[in-house]
Amino acid sequence: MKLGFLTDGNPADVHFAATEGFDCLELALFGDTPLFEDHSAFKSALTETGIPLAAVSIFGQNYFDPTEGESRMTRLKKVADLTAALESPIFVFGTGSTLPGNTEQEWVSAGVEKFRPIISHAQGNGLTVAFYNCHWENFIDRPSAWEIALPQLPGVGIKFDPSHPIQMGRDWKAELLAAGPNLKHAHAKDVLNVGGKFIADPNPGLGDIRWESFFGILNHIAYDGAVCIEPHSAIYTGEKRHDFLRLSHKYLRQFMI
Repeated sequence: MKLGFLTDGNPADVHFAATEGFDCLELALFGDTPLFEDHSAFKSALTETGIPLAAVSIFGQNYFDPTEGESRMTRLKKVADLTAALESPIFVFGTGSTLPGNTEQEWVSAGVEKFRPIISHAQGNGLTVAFYNCHWENFIDRPSAWEIALPQLPGVGIKFDPSHPIQMGRDWKAELLAAGPNLKHAHAKDVLNVGGKFIADPNPGLGDIRWESFFGILNHIAYDGAVCIEPHSAIYTGEKRHDFLRLSHKYLRQFMI
């Protein structure tokens, strides 16, 4: 397995990753980015340091929005093309908000048909496609949906983050195990609850998740891809971001061989 963290494409993150002994990075997008027009500095830093890009992900986009959906689909294709240009093997996205309909079968089947062209485009460029397992603008986020969608989309898989099932009151261990051979990429983000109340999404090692169990399941399912730390709550994305990344790097390495 390889250990990395999420970046917005800042070359300084690449040099930090190399200096601190990280194995890879993940480019995380949330909409438009200057990298669509010019990603040369970021790619040069990756080449110079030898740090590979494990995945490119875009989050929080509603592709079924009646006014913005089509422009977001155009953006999604640009992200697929950026992924290929940056020589990343994995392209991660969600589906958008739940469609009108009465059943999960209806929602997921409609999503499969909507995204089949972009998936074919990405796969034609040598990319592996994965749906993220967060419920934010995504309904292919759990085992019941994977069972419907993935048989219809050969080669497509899952990006898994244990914090999301926890926040929805579900069993993250069971869902990670269910991901099994379809697991293509993983995030490491913790959850901190006190007195039954959600406090924060801290970096790994500073919350409630048993990361030894996480890596135990990854070994059990023979996962050998990347695990990328996702700084999330404000303190972990602010001026001490690199300090917290160092801490989680040291903590998670003890579970990796």
